[in-house]
Amino acid sequence: MGVKETLTIYDIAKLSGVSPSTVSRVINNSGYVGPEKREKVLKVIEEHEFRPNALAQGLSTRHSQTIGMLVPDVINPFYATTFVTLEKEAQKYGYNVILCNYSNDNDTTMRQIEILRQKQADVILQVGGPTDLYEVPEEYVAQMKKISEQIPLFTNGGSLGGIFHSIMVDDSKAIEEMLKYAYSNGHRRFAMIGGSSRYIPSKSKQEAFTKTLTELGVPEKFRIVLDYDNFDQFGGKSCVELIADQYQDAFPTLFVGINESVAIGALKELLKRGNSVPYDVSVVGFDNTYLSSFSMPELTSIGCDYEEYARVMMEAILKVIAGEKIEREVLVESKFERKASLGPAVGI
Repeated sequence: MGVKETLTIYDIAKLSGVSPSTVSRVINNSGYVGPEKREKVLKVIEEHEFRPNALAQGLSTRHSQTIGMLVPDVINPFYATTFVTLEKEAQKYGYNVILCNYSNDNDTTMRQIEILRQKQADVILQVGGPTDLYEVPEEYVAQMKKISEQIPLFTNGGSLGGIFHSIMVDDSKAIEEMLKYAYSNGHRRFAMIGGSSRYIPSKSKQEAFTKTLTELGVPEKFRIVLDYDNFDQFGGKSCVELIADQYQDAFPTLFVGINESVAIGALKELLKRGNSVPYDVSVVGFDNTYLSSFSMPELTSIGCDYEEYARVMMEAILKVIAGEKIEREVLVESKFERKASLGPAVGI
């Protein structure tokens, strides 16, 4: 641990036998720390020639070292994975993350934000929900604009005209890579299922899907986009049923679910109908969380590197807390990871 460039607040806490928040208070000279603990921390800092991260050095002593994170559905693997990785990254800087589940209800969101405000959260991160919409209710925008005057706001969706700092996952290049791989392996009939074009992430995926297949010369009738406004396994099952009824002559060899849950629902329905995956038909999803490894066969998925996403998010949060200006919208590119559910098209 003698390399000062890699030493973190979390490392110092372990070496000195105190909590990360105690180390942060010593470094920033904020709050009370007993003489014995302070001496332990300072000794480790001196021995390892630790120099605080430039982002952390600018932090004001009035901060609570708290990030409030709001999610619409804590059970959703994307939200759960984002929280866990962000919390781990935040702890390196002596920060805690408070998780709130607002169940896609604006009134609940406002109540939880008020609680976070009372707890003096340094920033609020809203994941999903209204910030994902193209048309956001005016009342919600007005409420969030007022809140942003007191607390910096972050989201993984739209910035709402600069009210939020947006750290968004960009799937477009990974979608292009996946579709070109599938096309080169014989696939000629495609479907993207689930989600809704009312939401920015869904619409962006649909547009990248259509653009790539158009460039590859795939006829319109063989590049189905089924806008179903559903994000769970039932939606995947229902989409397969609808396509089987309406597109018998153009039944896809590749189904792309708007997320992992939709993709797994589609995969299960395809298997139930006697299709072999990936020999008769292939399936791909989005988010690439632990859920993709639970399907049989294992689900091919497109998703971000969550540790990288957390690092980018935390860097932006620390800069804003330190009073630095950052871009209102930052993109983190996702990656295409091929697994067993995507194979070459056979018998076309």
